[in-house]
Amino acid sequence: MNEIRQKIMEAVIDQFNSKGMKFTMDDISKELHISKKTIYKEFDDKDELFFATVEYGFSNIKKKEAEVLADDSLDLLEKISMLIVCLPDNYKNIDFRKVYQLKEKYPLVYRKVAERIESDWEETEKLLKEAIDKKLIKDLPIPLIKLIIEGAIEKFLTSKELSNTKYSYEESLNGMIDIIMNGLKVRD
Repeated sequence: MNEIRQKIMEAVIDQFNSKGMKFTMDDISKELHISKKTIYKEFDDKDELFFATVEYGFSNIKKKEAEVLADDSLDLLEKISMLIVCLPDNYKNIDFRKVYQLKEKYPLVYRKVAERIESDWEETEKLLKEAIDKKLIKDLPIPLIKLIIEGAIEKFLTSKELSNTKYSYEESLNGMIDIIMNGLKVRD
């Protein structure tokens, strides 16, 4: 990926975080000190830009997940928790509570976000199976665990209620995973 495309997508993330869906291409060009023409050389339209930004974001999440998997200082349950709420460091300040705005104005982009949340569970499923086998968590069907987690995350992304709280998206995710993991743990 070329540097200008990456900078444009990062500016989209910055603008989304500060203005939600109310940002314009002018806002992006001002932030980057480039012309709108330069943006449109890289992306045909706002839809293409949004799709590319979603893919860029999820590829960064996959890189962060690889770091978590390779971290030998984490125990099995910590890895599972971190994979489920995995956000790259440069995404910690993104207000994902505003993603619900995509659903009405850009439903295809929103659907892409939802599809990505529902996919790429292979490594997490392996770790869940291992935790069940080691009797660290309850022997529940992995698809059930996955549906509970996906449902909570999707509700966070589609509901305005989370935006009305004092909790950031990251704090909310961490609270959710704490509740789920504590509920899954096998009690002695």
